[in-house]
Parts: sequence; structure tokens; C-alpha cells
Amino acid sequence: MQEFLKEIKNIPSVMGSYVHISGGREIHSDLPKIFLNKVQEIGEVFDRVIKVNLATNMHAGTIEFKFDEAMIFLRTIDQDSCLITFCETDVNKKMLNMTTGMLANEMKAAVEQVRKGGGKTAPAPAQPPQPSTSKAKEEPARKTVDVNKIIHAGPLAKVFQAFQDSLALAIGPISEMVIKDNVEIWAQKGECSQERLTELVDMLVKEIDDPSLEAEFKLAVKKHLV
Repeated sequence: MQEFLKEIKNIPSVMGSYVHISGGREIHSDLPKIFLNKVQEIGEVFDRVIKVNLATNMHAGTIEFKFDEAMIFLRTIDQDSCLITFCETDVNKKMLNMTTGMLANEMKAAVEQVRKGGGKTAPAPAQPPQPSTSKAKEEPARKTVDVNKIIHAGPLAKVFQAFQDSLALAIGPISEMVIKDNVEIWAQKGECSQERLTELVDMLVKEIDDPSLEAEFKLAVKKHLV
């Protein structure tokens, strides 16, 4: 499974892809970690798209969804599975369609192997343990923060923009969303100061999930740290 996902990701401007199998619990993905909490939900939405496609006899091999900063391509593997690929808007669609078309038989075989319980699969993201009611009551409420003001108008606005630019080289246009989510969590834990930027960088590095790109990102933002 991971072999053909890697081959697809080698296409310029492809952020990653995953295979959704209707009713399955395993996540077969090479997407950045930021996506993993939503891939099951997205796959279930696309289940309905596949059913509509079949019911209307459209038989479209690939369906594309275009957004301002990214594109999502849905390719049916069979009536209960599909390949979902996230790309930047400048992706070579002809190359992507050609590559996924050439891999069609391999994808079908991999899906069948998973259904039979064979092959290596990537487990679904582990759910964090839920705190007991008593502990939850003891924890102080998180402070409310205006993350947009912190990022765009705060004293560290230029630093956050530099972080986003460097992160974009590693994970593409989703860097803006990743920065926003992580800065919000980071700001809730303490003062938004330059002394705490190392903590934020450590959080952002975990979103990259590629050792060489992680090293490049840390090197690029090093000058902003105390």
C-alpha cells in the first residue's frame, strides 16, 4: 500500500494521498499529520460521492475538487474504496491521472489484500486517553486567545510569517492552517514571548513528519530563537 502512495507523492505539488476503504478502520496514508484526524470523515463523505457516481451511471474515473489553495482528487478503486489525493493548485493533472491510472490494478490488489486481513497497514491515529471526571474538574480552564490578532498584529507577527514561509516549503499551502492551530494551542499554555518560541518550533516540527524537511525547517527558523 505505502509503495504506490510514495510513488504518487513523488509527483511535484502532491502533498500526499490516502486510500479510503468503506467500513474499514485502518488509515493507509502518507499525508502530513495535520490531516489524520479528518481523513476518516472525509472518506465517508466521498463514499456518498462514489455512490452518486455509480447511481447516475457517470462512471467518472477521477473527480476533482478545487479550493483557493489546494485541490483534492478522488479516484474510484472499486465501489467501496477510493484514492484521495491532496495537491497544490499548480499540480500537473495529466501526470497525476496517468500515474494513478497506471497504478489502478496495484491499488485494487492492495485493497483486496487489506480486506482479507493481509498486508501491512498503518493503524488509525491513537485516541488520547480521556481524563476522569475528577481530574477534569481540577484542570484550570484554558484562557481564550485571539489567534488572528497574535499572528497578524502581535509583536511576533513577522516571526510567525517567517515560520509559515519556512513551513510551506515542507508541507505546502496547509502551512497557514497548521501555524494557526499550533499558535493557538501554544498561546493558551503561556505568554506569547520570544523565549517560548522554541516550544512552538518543536510543535511545528511534529507536523512535518519527514526527517530531512524537519532539519531544513529548524535551520531556517533558528535565527528567530533566543
